[in-house]
Amino acid sequence: MQASLGVPAHEACQNAVLALAGPDDPRPSNRHARLDSVKCPKQLRGCLLALLEATHGLVAVWNTKGRLLYMNSMGRQMLGIDQQVYLVGRKVAGLYTPQAREQLREHAIPACLRLGVWHGETTMLTDDGREIPVSQVLMASRVNHDERDVTVISSIAWDIREQKQRELKFQHDATHDALTGLPNRTLLLDRLTQAIHWAGRHRLCVAVLFLDLNDFKDINDTCGHEVGNLLLHDLGQRLQQTVRAEDTIARYGGDEFVLVVPELRVPEDVMRVKEQVRRALDESFLVGNTRIRLRASVGIATYPNDGEDAQTLLKAADSMMYENKRLKKRAGFESVAIQQTRVAAAP
Repeated sequence: MQASLGVPAHEACQNAVLALAGPDDPRPSNRHARLDSVKCPKQLRGCLLALLEATHGLVAVWNTKGRLLYMNSMGRQMLGIDQQVYLVGRKVAGLYTPQAREQLREHAIPACLRLGVWHGETTMLTDDGREIPVSQVLMASRVNHDERDVTVISSIAWDIREQKQRELKFQHDATHDALTGLPNRTLLLDRLTQAIHWAGRHRLCVAVLFLDLNDFKDINDTCGHEVGNLLLHDLGQRLQQTVRAEDTIARYGGDEFVLVVPELRVPEDVMRVKEQVRRALDESFLVGNTRIRLRASVGIATYPNDGEDAQTLLKAADSMMYENKRLKKRAGFESVAIQQTRVAAAP
């Protein structure tokens, strides 16, 4: 995958890297490969080597047989390789994960040899086997050595673990509710749409359960918003433990939750899920020293009976939920959301 490096310009290192590419000789005079063969003033070679050693990132050079000719100190540090370990002649493949080796073999190196440069993201291995995502540049060059041209590949790689962690957190925050940790509306719509497409191809059903807590405002008014938030969190966790791994329970907003049940053979199968949700709500919640019992109204819609797209199904389940709530109130069913008892504090 091509990637924008977003790293300060390192083009100044390119000639230095190429200058370090000595002959394809597994027995150089030291671990920095043979610099004496490069037609470059000794003083300048020392400056270039110092520059490479100070470069913030892994710098390596290898030959077309995949054998290392050079790796800088920062590269050794990044991969957890002792500074005294002899690396020249080691196989480059051992520095990468199996998937990354395939990426290099099938795409990166051929592109590098054909175009002169390749850049993208790949995964390297530390000396103890841990994976490190890196942003990497490969450069192919021909250098003259002993009256003949030799092709070498120069590599600069930057550790992007922190960047990847930030990206993962951003993606999670963008698709999950901050209070409960459950999927939010965005992820709910995506999963419901996928479930509908799958059901359409395999002639299955999908059910949507729209759950609204009755008079949840009373809990906030009586116990405070902090208790209300803890209760929503605990309810989300309990519902998540109730459903199957392939089901999705999402916080739709406020005191509303939506459950997506895919791959049902007949619409009536959803009644089993509704009963599981009812039993989960029947058990009271203990928040601090206060025991709270919830009541909820549930509306159900199924694909393909009540709609053939995500938005239509959600609207149908929402409408059914409000109709059930209205009928319960008219019939005199209990509409108070909490039954509260104080639990004695431990001595």
